[in-house]
Amino acid sequence: MKPIQYTPRQSGFTLLEIIIATVLLSIMMTLLLGGMRIGADSWDQGERLADRASRLLVVDNFFRSHLSDVKPLFESPTDARQAGAPPQLLFRGGFDWLEYAGTLPPQVRGGIYKFQLHLVEEGERNDLKLAMRPFSTGEKGGKIEPIEDVLVLENVQNLHFSFYKKSQANGESKWMEEWKENFLPSLIRIEIKLRNEPAWPSIVVAPRAETGQ
Repeated sequence: MKPIQYTPRQSGFTLLEIIIATVLLSIMMTLLLGGMRIGADSWDQGERLADRASRLLVVDNFFRSHLSDVKPLFESPTDARQAGAPPQLLFRGGFDWLEYAGTLPPQVRGGIYKFQLHLVEEGERNDLKLAMRPFSTGEKGGKIEPIEDVLVLENVQNLHFSFYKKSQANGESKWMEEWKENFLPSLIRIEIKLRNEPAWPSIVVAPRAETGQ
């Protein structure tokens, strides 16, 4: 009589176990992809913030280096109707433009130039540009060609210059929207907002040069 042999039953997954495993795998994949999306969004947000901070720093440095070093130069009126009028300070401004005198470093061209910051419409956006024209002293000399306008900041929604006038004998200190005085303001404030971005912190610059008041 042969002994009875027992064959072990092969183990396997039941349909219920497969369904549960599939559901768990789906949940894990959903969590993993969600985490990757959050990480990518955080990375993009970080890049946007870094780019904004970088632009703000560059523009802030530009304004501080340029406007703190304005030159208190005077020029005679070019309008024939103002013949004989006293020379006017080459520093004028409104809420969205500014004209002043300054120098260019020798590495660029050197010399004294008239600078004008102004908004230029480019399609559906406004760009802040810097125009540079040689300052004429009236002396004869070689002709200096103007330099092409330089783009300072693009996609500007709002630009606002204001000028601080110190108290005088019969006046009071105040911020002015327009500057036509024959001396430099004590402070220049620049407020900027780019399209689809929060407004930048105000930039306040004190010109180092002094003119008689």
